[in-house]
Amino acid sequence: MGKSTPAAADLSEILARLERWLGKHRPEFLRALCPGASQTDLDDLASELGRPLPADLRTLLSWHNGQDPDAVGCLEQNWRLMSSSEIGTAEKELKAAAASGKSNDHWDAAWIPFLDDDAGNYVCLDTSRSGVPLREVILGRSNQQLLAASLTAWLEDFVNAVERGEYVEDPERGAFIRKSTS
Repeated sequence: MGKSTPAAADLSEILARLERWLGKHRPEFLRALCPGASQTDLDDLASELGRPLPADLRTLLSWHNGQDPDAVGCLEQNWRLMSSSEIGTAEKELKAAAASGKSNDHWDAAWIPFLDDDAGNYVCLDTSRSGVPLREVILGRSNQQLLAASLTAWLEDFVNAVERGEYVEDPERGAFIRKSTS
């Protein structure tokens, strides 16, 4: 347990940096983010999932509990930040589809989605692995790619890149795309 407290504190600072940057450079997107989840929202999600929430996910959802579904704009690339209720609904639907045998998509019950692309693809926390790495779950793939060692590591890389000016927003579609470095 001692390891999750420092990570949560580090993540809070990373999210504060992102909040400041968004306020200066993407204020419309920042306004589209919902207020943070309450302790009750987080406890309800943990109960719905049937397991404790990873500390990093609690910290992220306490920062902003998803984004306005009608707002144009994505947090990163084409990924939209899901709310605690959207996470619970998606996880329930994905488990049911996998259990029915009617879906060709590979879903693991240890995954917790927190970003979606509105096309049935997700970025998930893989709670079956040490450190709770991030996994990109794309429809129709059986091999779901690991993206980062943890939510904190992923967000730190993202915020560092944002602060260096490595992202550009597509004003029409709202995607927040990392510029090619080649």
